[in-house]
Amino acid sequence: MRPSKLRRILAALALALLPAVATPADDGLHVFWEVAGQHNTVYLLGSVHVLQANDLALPPVTEAAYADAEVLVEELDPFVMSGDLFSAEVRALQFLPPDQKLSALIGPGLNGKVADAARSLDLDPAYVDGLQPWYAATLISTMRQVKAGFTSGDGVDYQIALRARRDAKPIVALETVAEQLGFFAALSMQEQRDFLEDALDETGDQTQLRELMEAWRHGDLATLEAQLEQGRGELPELFDRIVTQRNRNWLPRIEQMLQGPRQDYLVVTGALHMVGPQGLVALLRARGYRVTRR
Repeated sequence: MRPSKLRRILAALALALLPAVATPADDGLHVFWEVAGQHNTVYLLGSVHVLQANDLALPPVTEAAYADAEVLVEELDPFVMSGDLFSAEVRALQFLPPDQKLSALIGPGLNGKVADAARSLDLDPAYVDGLQPWYAATLISTMRQVKAGFTSGDGVDYQIALRARRDAKPIVALETVAEQLGFFAALSMQEQRDFLEDALDETGDQTQLRELMEAWRHGDLATLEAQLEQGRGELPELFDRIVTQRNRNWLPRIEQMLQGPRQDYLVVTGALHMVGPQGLVALLRARGYRVTRR
């Protein structure tokens, strides 16, 4: 059976916006680059946002870059994000207006599947009934990952951010929670409904994500790029929003770092943001920067 479109999107988010079973390879090249600035260095690390607790080791090249960098840059600051998730702005992206219910928007047949999935994941169906369809879809898929042992608390981003907080290193966010969730909330209601249907059709099998993590661990850029292009071919508009458009949004910020004072930066984003002709590495090279893979 062909992997679902949702799984491809979530894989893109895991490597761009997930699970692995062994430590990253400590030889060869990684999903990691050095960019030479006017007076400094910007390190680019393609990450995975979720890992299992037994797979927390990071590549030595990452450890060295972290030690050298004065500032950590991530898609989101996880310590600010935890508060923003409860803001009225963010909740409006996740929840339906009080006078609307998910069950009324999607009909009894699909709603029955939603309720069954919610109960199987120990989610209250009444709570899920108040969610936007896109958020119900991602919540169900995320809870399946958690049930399989994959958590964001073990992910590369959080590991590094936690260390930076302990070491009193500044953490700079490339975007806000509202901006990130807004890419999904902007989907039409039909697109959100399709998104939800795809989530419910999933079996919870994490095989494809494990394959992607193997590619990440061993620096297999060809496999990562192939996954990116396949997803873009199936859902080009959404992939443009969650990957390409965000790369373009971040590029000026990274250029400011490269043109700034003598201060090195470690930039950590999902791995799929780094690869491909519209990835950050290619965009920076097109702007004339010397980008070296390590």
